[in-house]
Amino acid sequence: DLHNRFKRGARSYTGTCKDEETQMVYKKGQSWLRPALRSNRVEFCRCDNGYPRCHSTPVQSLTNDCFTGNGTLYRGIQSRTESGNSCLKWNSPRLILKTYTAWKKNAHDLGLGSHNFCRNPDNDRKPWCYVLKDNLETWEYCDVPKCSTCGLRQYKESQFRIKGGFFADITSHPWQAAITTLDRRSPGKTHFLCGGILIDSCWVLSAAHCFQERYKVHEIRVVLGSTYREKKEEDEQVFEVEKYIIHEKFVSETFDNDIALLHLKPKADSLQCAQETKSVRTVCLPDAGLQLADWTECELSGYGKHEENSPFYSERLKEGHVRLYPSSRCTSRHLFNKTVTENMLCAGDTRSGGKEGNLHDACQGDSGGPLVCMKDNRMHLIGIISWGIGCGEKDVPGVYTKVINYLKWIEDKRRL
Repeated sequence: DLHNRFKRGARSYTGTCKDEETQMVYKKGQSWLRPALRSNRVEFCRCDNGYPRCHSTPVQSLTNDCFTGNGTLYRGIQSRTESGNSCLKWNSPRLILKTYTAWKKNAHDLGLGSHNFCRNPDNDRKPWCYVLKDNLETWEYCDVPKCSTCGLRQYKESQFRIKGGFFADITSHPWQAAITTLDRRSPGKTHFLCGGILIDSCWVLSAAHCFQERYKVHEIRVVLGSTYREKKEEDEQVFEVEKYIIHEKFVSETFDNDIALLHLKPKADSLQCAQETKSVRTVCLPDAGLQLADWTECELSGYGKHEENSPFYSERLKEGHVRLYPSSRCTSRHLFNKTVTENMLCAGDTRSGGKEGNLHDACQGDSGGPLVCMKDNRMHLIGIISWGIGCGEKDVPGVYTKVINYLKWIEDKRRL
């Protein structure tokens, strides 16, 4: 088996490795995938000082056969298109007159060789390949998924303490959205309405109570990638809304089922809406079975007021750090006899030294924004900021819509 592996493997060229199967050359330390002799497996290879180190693995166990960015660096083994067609080999004689083939001068840099794996040699929007349709050579995009970057942030900006939390940069909370409405009396001006959470390129979650006035769709705008609430920023992305969906069982008296879903309108030149940047990124939705321990520390963010009696919203994004309360501490008797349902969860600042009114908490204007918790090194959306008693009151938690109860609702509405 070892003899066959090296026979199929690669030659050494002063520290580089050439795969005899695909005619691809790899530098020291580079890795690649290729079909194994057994059809239901693939081989993972790595160039180690001119010698290939390969081992076979079931196809099902591969978790990295996806692309990042637009896939120019994709080196996976997908060889089928979105329509189900099989890709032609890049060195097929039928492609001799095509621009991108295994004979191109820089073919190995582009990932092209004696194989039919999907690639993106021309900087298109995603990996593609040549196929035969009606006995004619054409091309199609490949059925290869984009690697999920949900819940990841590039870095944590330095924070500036304010009353009830910290000022933050949008790169620390790139899923944060600002929802605004057009001023009916002053054309061109907008009013800040609520926070929101980006969960997909064209979908934003928020709180149902933000939309009780039943705004017209054309009046709503969603701003992504903005550290400052009103100041226009270079990296911000602004979208009109195609439709918004308020939970059909939302109860305005108790805020039960306080969840809404906004469908963003794609830009005219694209099928996509939000473009991923360091300032704009989706949050991860939790798995249905996710259970976090009581008192887990989580984060909230928003452009809301610094304190309950403030006449103004914050000009800059804020963040706070709170802990998840156990269900036994999230009841009506802990919240001045207000109704608390199974669709709600509580979180609050538990620091014993915190001064009343100066504890981290959501406040007016933060509604619809995210409560996120770390799981597997990614931030997951656990709650949507819903309601509370005052802002930052000692031993009084904030109340959030429990997202895990609405995963099927979100999935069903996105299919409509």
